[in-house]
Amino acid sequence: MTIVLTVCIAFCVFALIVWGLMHMRTPRFRMERDQFQRGLEDVIAGQADDNEWRVLVSYPMRHDPPLEKLRLECQQIEEDEYTGKLPYLFTEAGLSRLRDLRARLLALPSQDETD
Repeated sequence: MTIVLTVCIAFCVFALIVWGLMHMRTPRFRMERDQFQRGLEDVIAGQADDNEWRVLVSYPMRHDPPLEKLRLECQQIEEDEYTGKLPYLFTEAGLSRLRDLRARLLALPSQDETD
């Protein structure tokens, strides 16, 4: 009788764990335009470190195609102009390109207008 009870309890616990794992969602990180703008401004002002830059450009932004295009341009600027030295992570040419990119970000229509 004890073995049957133990097996039933073990089965119920296992089934509960499997059910819980099946219904859990993967956490998602979603950067919005204002967060991207603040991060970009921190990099331009020399107030961001390498980790902040990685967060800014490493996550795809499929929810906002114009922002994704700018993120990919940031990665290209990184390939060309990144120094990794504090306080400014980029060369003067890189900072200039980031300023231009920030201006284009500010000129984008709001997401409400594009939806």
